[in-house]
Amino acid sequence: MPRVNYAQLSLFSFYEYFLLLSPGPGIVGKVAAMKSRLATMIKIPSYNLRSIAHISLMKFSRTEDDQAIIRQVAHAVTGFKDFRVQFDGAGIFHHGRTATLMLQPVNGDAISSLHGRISSTFSYRRGNLTPHITIARNVARDELLKVNLHDFDCHDSFCCDKVTILKKAVDAPHYEILQEVPFIP
Repeated sequence: MPRVNYAQLSLFSFYEYFLLLSPGPGIVGKVAAMKSRLATMIKIPSYNLRSIAHISLMKFSRTEDDQAIIRQVAHAVTGFKDFRVQFDGAGIFHHGRTATLMLQPVNGDAISSLHGRISSTFSYRRGNLTPHITIARNVARDELLKVNLHDFDCHDSFCCDKVTILKKAVDAPHYEILQEVPFIP
């Protein structure tokens, strides 16, 4: 059996890529205020306060090839027209003993369709997407029972016209914006 030298550096660096939809500054500000308000009401993990409002589409790890990733996203959004994402209240996802407080779009079909296009472009097999903006995740279920969901209703919308690509080294603490890829009708 050949020996493996674990001290030898890899010739290839792996990076995490994160594809998402970014709402405008109005909704980002409203969600940040909701996070702060929730933190004064109940115990939530502190990382929730640092997360910027977004709708996740896909995360994956690869060797660094930024231009190929950008080209694949651009190919996936070609022919896709901009659309409005409308929010009409807050909801909860239950995950065993924890839960997520979130805003779920009323009209998630366009987001799901976009996710399907991108997934097939990357040959990514993932279950159905439930589009949402997270207010707080990994919150104890009994803590969320203390919250009136109507205090976190958001009756607002934003125009979705691009996919944002974030990138970070696997061991890095934060993502950086690699590219915003506009829809090309």
